[in-house]
Amino acid sequence: MQGRKPKVVEVGPYIYFQYRQKDNIRFSRDRSKVHYSQQQMYVFDAESSYPLTENDDLTVLNMHMNSILQIIDNQAKETITNFRSDVNNTLEKIPVVRVIKRIIERTTPIQSILQIAEDETYDSLRLINAELNRIFGRPDTMFLRTTPKQFLFDGVPFCVNVIGIAKAICKEIEKRNTKTIRTMPDGSLRFSFFSHKNMTDDGMFTVNTGIKDPSRTQMIELWNGRTTLDVWNNRSSGLTSSCNKIHGTDGSGYPPFRTGVDRMTIFSTDICRTVDIKLTGASSYEGIPALRYEIDGNFLHEIGPEYGNECYCVNKIPKSIVKSNGCLYKGALDLSNCFGKSRLL
Repeated sequence: MQGRKPKVVEVGPYIYFQYRQKDNIRFSRDRSKVHYSQQQMYVFDAESSYPLTENDDLTVLNMHMNSILQIIDNQAKETITNFRSDVNNTLEKIPVVRVIKRIIERTTPIQSILQIAEDETYDSLRLINAELNRIFGRPDTMFLRTTPKQFLFDGVPFCVNVIGIAKAICKEIEKRNTKTIRTMPDGSLRFSFFSHKNMTDDGMFTVNTGIKDPSRTQMIELWNGRTTLDVWNNRSSGLTSSCNKIHGTDGSGYPPFRTGVDRMTIFSTDICRTVDIKLTGASSYEGIPALRYEIDGNFLHEIGPEYGNECYCVNKIPKSIVKSNGCLYKGALDLSNCFGKSRLL
């Protein structure tokens, strides 16, 4: 790298089939609502992806290392300060230490334990840096050589055969219970974008059957028993913001008789939010007439107080570049609260 800007080349598309199977199906007594969980499975589409394969060598940003380094950078000072405070408080509770401290303070100037520890903060950070090399296998750049299959589903291994402080750090990472990191039988960890979505369900849905009103067919009434999320910022008054409201369909189906409807809404559990799609024109699929909808511009390009959706501006990524109103620039969305770790879409 030598400090220069990397030359980035987009590769793809790598195409996967998504299969959805609805389980635990139950209807309400009046048949107006149906409850189900939905298991998803992804299978690589070799024909549509050709000549690309899911075993191609790729160079990508080392996402999990970058995220963990950001967390450490953001919390290291706080962690060390708390540790020093705990040491001081513990020593202060020992009678002999209190007596000796008072005698010394009366006779000669002395640095407190807190002051000494502050002088040693740099050494502590050097120690953490050495342990991070053990955790991530001594990486020489912020980039990673991997394959689509490993990066998306199988997982990139780290925290392999670690001991001592490195093992303790890995345990703290494991305790965060983030969706994209899983623990292997040998105790190591693996990062992948979608392994948690493959062969797993994404919650319990309650949707409208449309028996009373066809225009409400497949519209979500509840997700995991709730009509709102606790992911995005709420209003200063404490009321639920529009960002946290669950509405629309799950994306697998829509109400019938859509002629002339220029906008619909999808609730995506992958990114913990609703997404508007707009009609772009007529289309067809294998000879069947269809309407084509695309994601609306407000998804990533129109976020902020000027658009009335500043509740998406959670600003949880350390040292991220934001506008004066605290929101990220166009084309980016902070998903840290959704994934439980620093994540930018």
